[in-house]
Amino acid sequence: MENEGKLRQDIDRGEKAQALLRNEILIETFDFLEKQYHDAWENSSVDQAEAREKVFMMLQNLHTVKQHIESVVMTGKLANDRLTN
Repeated sequence: MENEGKLRQDIDRGEKAQALLRNEILIETFDFLEKQYHDAWENSSVDQAEAREKVFMMLQNLHTVKQHIESVVMTGKLANDRLTN
């Protein structure tokens, strides 16, 4: 069996990450930034390829941050399942 202390740590981190994903300000921030980045990309002209690429990278980074938080939540849920079964 895995280290119980590590499982409990993963569960705690998962719960904290889940709280972040429910936090109104963080939700608003992700939504706001995603819209800003998408609008900037969509409204760029053909000759602004470099700017578009930067905005695209910023959007990808935003998604990566959210995916990491979601991954911590999932790890916590899996740890909980291992600990309780």
